Amino acid sequence: MASVTFKNITKRFGSNEVLHDVSLQIADREFLVLVGPSGCGKSTLLRLLAGLEDTTDGEICIDGGIVNHLPPRDRQIAMVFQDYALYPHMTVEENMSFGLRLRGIARAEIDNRVLKAADILQIGPLLKRTPRQLSGGQRQRVAIGRAIVRDPKVFLFDEPLSNLDAKLREEMRIEIAKLHQKLATTIIYVTHDQVEAMTLATRIAVINGGRLQQVGAPPEVFGRPENMFVAGFIGSPTMNFIEGTLGQGGGGLRFRTDSVDIPVLGAGGAEGPAVLGVRPEAIHIERGGAPADGSVAAEVEVVELLGYRKNVHLKAAGAKVLASVGAAFGGEPGETVRLRFDPAGLHLFEKTTGRRIR
Repeated sequence: MASVTFKNITKRFGSNEVLHDVSLQIADREFLVLVGPSGCGKSTLLRLLAGLEDTTDGEICIDGGIVNHLPPRDRQIAMVFQDYALYPHMTVEENMSFGLRLRGIARAEIDNRVLKAADILQIGPLLKRTPRQLSGGQRQRVAIGRAIVRDPKVFLFDEPLSNLDAKLREEMRIEIAKLHQKLATTIIYVTHDQVEAMTLATRIAVINGGRLQQVGAPPEVFGRPENMFVAGFIGSPTMNFIEGTLGQGGGGLRFRTDSVDIPVLGAGGAEGPAVLGVRPEAIHIERGGAPADGSVAAEVEVVELLGYRKNVHLKAAGAKVLASVGAAFGGEPGETVRLRFDPAGLHLFEKTTGRRIR
């Protein structure tokens, strides 16, 4: 297997710069997920590594060796695409073995690799079928099998689950996680789905506008987002943001708006305009009773039942707020309630830059 290094990568298409001085190191056998919105540059970075696009500036290294000048076939990588890219007139076995046959590998070795990959992916009974006889999930397994038989140093996945329905996506996420455990290989995986990123990655690299926003393990990126973009992109439901001011009061630092006055921790000596970020699961809703210090008045607008949880949409502090609470919550639209924020679930950001306040 292999490590991968991007050194000061810039990519332009004409005058449009889609990647801006990106530097990133991926360790041997790591499962790194590149995540971000559509058009952020994550697939372009993957295509540069694969050799399908040329870099404008910077170096790409695999196992310490610069590969910018190497054609795709010599980079010892294998790529799995969103649209499967299977030959419709070939059987599963022929699709999986096609690249090996082009390289002149002995027939016995090809058969051995195909059968081994088919066993790992549990598609042995499908080897004589053509792609039109397969479901979407089966086609994606074949595409992954075609990558496995090449025995590459690095596996690249470019949004491989986007064409599958919700149930199949969940099943394939589990299969890809198992595949990483079995092969103990380096995987770089591109997605815009933050659930895939959180469940699959050993580390996540969040990209926006062609720039790296944060790199870290899933708990770190979720628990200590570096800026408002990461905070709003990672997490489902998304984080709530309330604009206000940080200032001293009551023996400590407090966050205030016209209708909010709550103590905050961990913001150092920061004062001035700020944005408070609150995860929906860090909001507790109280119905009736005397207002507690730091509680916020809110009006219930919509209640969504999601089985064991409810999403409660509220209007509070001049902003739309979403709380994720237990299914036992009995509030109704139009009701006035009080919100308490779990101090451990609060995040503070600079209003002008969006950066996290330490």
